[in-house]
Amino acid sequence: MANKTPYTLRKRGESWQANLSPRVTGGARVQRNYKTKAEAVAGAEKELRRLRDYGRDYLNLSSEQFRACAEAMRILAEKGFQATAVTDAARYFVDHMNPEAQRRTVAETLAEFVESRRSAGLSPLTLRDYQQKLGRFAKEFGDRPIHSLITVEIERWLDKIDAGGVTRHDYRRHLSILYSFAVKRKYAAENIAAAVSKVKVAQKIPLVLTADDARLLLSAARDHNLGCMLPYFAIGCFCGLRPWELRRTNWADVNLTTKEVYVTPEACKTAQDRYVTMPDNLVEWLQLVPEPSRTGSLFYSRKDFDAVRNKNGLIDKWQGDIMRHSAASHLYAKTQNAPLVTAQMGHGLGVFMKHYKRTVSQADGDLYFKVKPTDVASAEASSGAVTLRS
Repeated sequence: MANKTPYTLRKRGESWQANLSPRVTGGARVQRNYKTKAEAVAGAEKELRRLRDYGRDYLNLSSEQFRACAEAMRILAEKGFQATAVTDAARYFVDHMNPEAQRRTVAETLAEFVESRRSAGLSPLTLRDYQQKLGRFAKEFGDRPIHSLITVEIERWLDKIDAGGVTRHDYRRHLSILYSFAVKRKYAAENIAAAVSKVKVAQKIPLVLTADDARLLLSAARDHNLGCMLPYFAIGCFCGLRPWELRRTNWADVNLTTKEVYVTPEACKTAQDRYVTMPDNLVEWLQLVPEPSRTGSLFYSRKDFDAVRNKNGLIDKWQGDIMRHSAASHLYAKTQNAPLVTAQMGHGLGVFMKHYKRTVSQADGDLYFKVKPTDVASAEASSGAVTLRS
């Protein structure tokens, strides 16, 4: 008959040996030596209780492994977790510490991401924006495996850079795009940036130039340094090109005969080229530029840019896209044709209505596109003060 006792005792010289039955250990050999028979019985009973409480897996744990488990539970307890959370911690570790992911740091993932976006045909402006914002993140965490970060680390980093609501929103969006890329490449298990708390950004009504503002601005541009910045400001005010697009526009792309400005894929933000129709008053401003000077790219220098704005007190009130906002808002007021405006500006209707449209009367829209070089005398006779719509 098979032995059904859970353990047996054997006298081994001056000591006693307790042997747990393979039937209860799952085939594992468990032998313990004790000084007395009573100690052997107590020890065997203790081992049986451990088997019932912890299962057979504990029999295979070494002393070092027992100590490691105890240390893990201590660490969890210090953070307020229950001891049983050690199992959840182990599962999280396995999910996030796969060997493939460990070979990709934040810096390596960013370099791979930017190259993939470049291959996808994104514009240099967009690529530069990614490199600027995400590069700052990589400067802080570049050597860390990208899968090893947690959401709270990103939130603390955003707090540390002391960013405003709009800037924080942009950083969060860029990081979420980077982590989505990492998840697709299996360098990270989840998009932890998407879990970062969103910031509610108050919608601000954009400032726009009035007809008088534009007249004074272009007058100052015409009179400053042989009118070197006049084309930049004139096309910005009446065609609404982005600052980056203006700097990458060549005179070869400006056709005064067909009254069109061609925005190349290299110049525009979305890498989608477009033609922008020039109003008649813009053509007159550009005709002030001597024909031999209409070569190469539109002139731009920060020093001259600031000098022109300074002449009429605009430098302290200027917004980055104020000329673009002005062109879009006045064109919509004049035409009441949103699809036309968005086609000219090179962005979607939702973007226009949210970020660019400023309520302007139709009469003001008409006046804006009637600002001509012949009006400069009346502008110079005015007080010279520039009033922005606030």
